[in-house]
Amino acid sequence: MIEQLYRHIMKLVPTFIVGQETLAPFFEFRSVRQEQLLLRENEICDTLYFVNKGCLYLFYEDSNGKQVIHFALENWWITDYKTFPDGKPAVYSIAAMKDTEIISIRRGNYQTLLLQFPLLALYFNKIHERAYGAALYKQKTFATVSKKDFYRHFRNTYPGLIQQIPDAIFASYMGVSLETLLAIRDEYLS
Repeated sequence: MIEQLYRHIMKLVPTFIVGQETLAPFFEFRSVRQEQLLLRENEICDTLYFVNKGCLYLFYEDSNGKQVIHFALENWWITDYKTFPDGKPAVYSIAAMKDTEIISIRRGNYQTLLLQFPLLALYFNKIHERAYGAALYKQKTFATVSKKDFYRHFRNTYPGLIQQIPDAIFASYMGVSLETLLAIRDEYLS
């Protein structure tokens, strides 16, 4: 069940020599349905999620509806990084964008895992560095280019992903109305 995660660990930390069977008890595997919530705003955030297959997204809700801020594709991790470290109530929600297979680890198991296998701290550090770098890059791109250019950049950078994202969710991620997104997409495709 954790073969894909194990391959991902080995890719980033090839010197890690602990077998899958030793790691497996720390993790849970499950399938979630499209739009199923894994974390709801204000619930205690105590789980990290690894996407085996499918896609999850992080969002918050306001008077305008869902405000999508992050996606997690296959081999990506996601949680509410603001509250996971100390188990506070979440400021974000996490849902499945489509039927998705995940591997999860609870905070207690995560902490035990890192104490027992310090090289996994290097693995998770690499994961978090990448996530933070991507978030900063999105923020810069979002602030310095037009919505049309942001769409073009995202489409060229993640061509497979954009085809999987429902229009309403991507419009929210871009911070535009559905109508604006459709107009931008139509202009791009013409």
